[in-house]
Amino acid sequence: MTAEARRGQILDVAHAIVDAEGFHAATPNRIAREAGINRSLIYQQFGDPAGLFVALIDREIARAGAQFAEVIAEAPDSGSRGGLAGRFDSVLQAADAHPATWRLFLFPPQGAPPELHERLAQAQDVVRAYLAGELLRIYPDLPDSEYTARVLLATARELLQLRLADPAAATHERLHALVRTWTLRVGIPVG
Repeated sequence: MTAEARRGQILDVAHAIVDAEGFHAATPNRIAREAGINRSLIYQQFGDPAGLFVALIDREIARAGAQFAEVIAEAPDSGSRGGLAGRFDSVLQAADAHPATWRLFLFPPQGAPPELHERLAQAQDVVRAYLAGELLRIYPDLPDSEYTARVLLATARELLQLRLADPAAATHERLHALVRTWTLRVGIPVG
């Protein structure tokens, strides 16, 4: 196995443990045992457990960021994916494709290092700025795009948390209908 592949394997094992039980459960001994490697390889690859956790957080924020970038790169007037509700559907599909990635940020596990919260705050700033910009593009005279974007972000975060926590109840159809109804009632084009 190449060094890069081994590094990915260690991150995958660590992520599975963190996702299931929290950061406190992802000890070097346990990660090494579950990855079938010598514990010293973790230190060679990452320096220490803190370095491993930062590498994991950075990999997952890059994954979620790439998925979000794909969503916002879609043309604003491209039919069913054009409006904000359509964009939400795309984010929902991204969360379904990589639920452990999205759970890491939507449900920060117990014992999370400060870097997770820092990256999460940075990501929220990016999403909030995007939403504020889209709102101003759609409604140039909107009196408070910043707070409106905050409300939309909080709503989207709550709905994504519902989906990840209970996908049987928070179905795509149910969430889409809710978002569509809500955006129509407040006058946001849904596409």
